[in-house]
Amino acid sequence: MPRRLPRLPAARIRLALGLVLLGPAWLHAAAPAAAPAPKPSFEEWSLFFLEGKPCGYGSTITTPITTPHGTEYRTELQQQFVVKRLGVALKMTEVSHVTERADGAVLAFDQLSSGMGSSIEMRGVRQGDDLVVSSRGQVQRYHLPTLAALGPEAIRRQVDALPLKAGTPFTLNTFTTDYPRAVVVESGTVAGLEDHTVRGVTRKLWKISSETPVMPGILSVTWVDPQNNDVETDVDIPGLGRMAQIVATRAECMKQPEGAEIFAGSLIAPQRALTDLPNQAQAVYRLTTSAGSPKLELWNEGEQHVLKSEPGLSEVEVTVPTWTAQDATYTLPHAVTRELRPYLRPSAYLESGSPIIRRLARQAVGGETNPVRAAQRIERFVEFYITKKDLNIGFASAEETARSREGDCTEHAVLCAAIGRAAGLPTRCVLGLGYIPPGETRPVISNAVDARTGIFGFHMWAEAMVGPDRWVPMDAALGGFDIGHIAILKSALADIDPMVDLNLPILQLMENLHVTVLKTVRRQELAPAARPTDAPTPLLQAPATLPAVTAPPSPPPHPPAPASSEID
Repeated sequence: MPRRLPRLPAARIRLALGLVLLGPAWLHAAAPAAAPAPKPSFEEWSLFFLEGKPCGYGSTITTPITTPHGTEYRTELQQQFVVKRLGVALKMTEVSHVTERADGAVLAFDQLSSGMGSSIEMRGVRQGDDLVVSSRGQVQRYHLPTLAALGPEAIRRQVDALPLKAGTPFTLNTFTTDYPRAVVVESGTVAGLEDHTVRGVTRKLWKISSETPVMPGILSVTWVDPQNNDVETDVDIPGLGRMAQIVATRAECMKQPEGAEIFAGSLIAPQRALTDLPNQAQAVYRLTTSAGSPKLELWNEGEQHVLKSEPGLSEVEVTVPTWTAQDATYTLPHAVTRELRPYLRPSAYLESGSPIIRRLARQAVGGETNPVRAAQRIERFVEFYITKKDLNIGFASAEETARSREGDCTEHAVLCAAIGRAAGLPTRCVLGLGYIPPGETRPVISNAVDARTGIFGFHMWAEAMVGPDRWVPMDAALGGFDIGHIAILKSALADIDPMVDLNLPILQLMENLHVTVLKTVRRQELAPAARPTDAPTPLLQAPATLPAVTAPPSPPPHPPAPASSEID
């Protein structure tokens, strides 16, 4: 029943973001779970399967705690996944604890996601009708009335009381550590008693379906036996396939899973290649998904305009911006205004106040005060500062990336954004699609690039504000912004844990997404309409593809000082 098998944890859905981006996977290596208190009142273990291949396990252990104020419950939720990204096995572990009163009011929680290249710890404590949540030195207060979202033990008791009768509806107002800022409302129905095969054995089981607005269109199906015991939960994750969670013993869960390949299936080959990218100024694309899909939500401002939007189809025009130093309307550092505060302040993933980030900002920007030139210098600096470009790192923060000098598109994006903020340059990150043309030389991805058409993949880059509603793109991972960039959303990454919000637009596009190149326009063809013929050459012009990692760095226009491991 719901929330005994946690059917819709955001950690599973995060695989859709971190592991399919052209940048690194959001993944974490196993960390030992905290030892549970003696005599738990509830304990359940389950195996995860992705498209039939074992990829991890989960557990739920609830222990009553006697306090001077009465009985409280502490629930430990643990999930571990092993998946493959172009053959590279990656491991992610998430362990969380929720303490709740007997009536289900959440008093405190903690969550640790740990692994390769990244470790994210988040804690929250109730203060009246608010939850005060902290992570990586950042603190946010969320208004969440005491009984608005119930803890896992209270939810388990609610679903235990749900009658197994066809047509019975239910609604659960659930608290989840992956989305602590709001109530996760899960609604569903007891569908009926059906034959269902679990691990080769066909049984009569009750089928229960549910979904949440947090993950629209993601339907969860749970199977329980006539005694109301959990058996299996199935979730179809767009673009990744069916995730099955099957009750098992602890001993079975401790076996190392083989993992399932998930990255290659997210790559999209257009019907033709984009050629001569440095000289292309504009492109028009048609994006289509499976029949019955909702409208595709794409960015519709600045360099990108949505020309058509209907269920399952969008047409979008992308124009390469031609910002010059004369387009800047201020000098660095920008004043921290109320409107720009989210784009200038540090956040959990953009630690712009960190000593090492401030040091890199001085190296990258130097004495430059023009924001357009500063953006160019930051893009160039980060491109060569991150020396190990691979698929092995997690969705690391800017400070972690500054120390490791490893990663791919997400690491390049957050480091660009954080360095910009440290220099007083307002920044944000962009989630969308990026294009890699045929002939890619990096061994980790070259075999996945269609030799005839190239590929689009989910991608992240950064932007810097140089004037009111004027944003200069910075793509240090792909060597610069070109027509092969389609934006889905743009975010200041101001939230302590923005992963769920970043995931949702990707989930809308991952199912049977196709990209058709309708038109491309060269710079000389667009130039008369785009800008006066006597305008200076745009500063932000960069190759469309990333140089081989072994190639010696070309000196940027304003060479940064040699990188140092010393921290101020």
